[in-house]
Amino acid sequence: RMREGSRVNEAQFIAAIEDKGVMLTPSGTDSLKTEIIIGEEYRIQGFTGQTDFSFVAPVLNVFKAPFAHALVAYPALVKAKNVRKSMRMKTVFPASISPFGQKKPIKVSIIDLSVSGAMISSPLPLGAVGSRLDFSFSILFDGVISEVDIATKLCHSTLADNEGCMIGLSFEDLSRDHKLILNYFVGKITQENELIHY
Repeated sequence: RMREGSRVNEAQFIAAIEDKGVMLTPSGTDSLKTEIIIGEEYRIQGFTGQTDFSFVAPVLNVFKAPFAHALVAYPALVKAKNVRKSMRMKTVFPASISPFGQKKPIKVSIIDLSVSGAMISSPLPLGAVGSRLDFSFSILFDGVISEVDIATKLCHSTLADNEGCMIGLSFEDLSRDHKLILNYFVGKITQENELIHY
């Protein structure tokens, strides 16, 4: 809500109907039905995988059926800022990483991926910002499992809420083949919304 100290609700975008409204549904344990007030203005902030955006809109209605969601007015103006060069999409699948040239891999999970970088969940810190790392994972490309071995640079590292670290990586000196594979794979994640491998 556009009031000091108001609670932030997490939601997911469901659909937009041009000039009519934007549908949002509660994410996780949030309950939009009990928190959101019809007629009140709210600031909606989000991330597309490439662009941060925000807009202010009044809530037109809230619904329980066929699923819990809120309808906010279609915005006349949206503020947006590109924060990534390429689309990065959520995913969960295993990878390994080691200090550059040391061949001492640690098992990690890729939690989002783009053609230019990735966010990983690591059980251990992996060094200082700017450290070079060898990063390896397998993906299915054109019906064949392809090994992707990439030199990366550590961009940022934060402690995770539960344990371990969340680490941002940028890819260095990608070969043409790796660019093609990653473009294909990220495009597939985009089409399927999310791609999860265990």
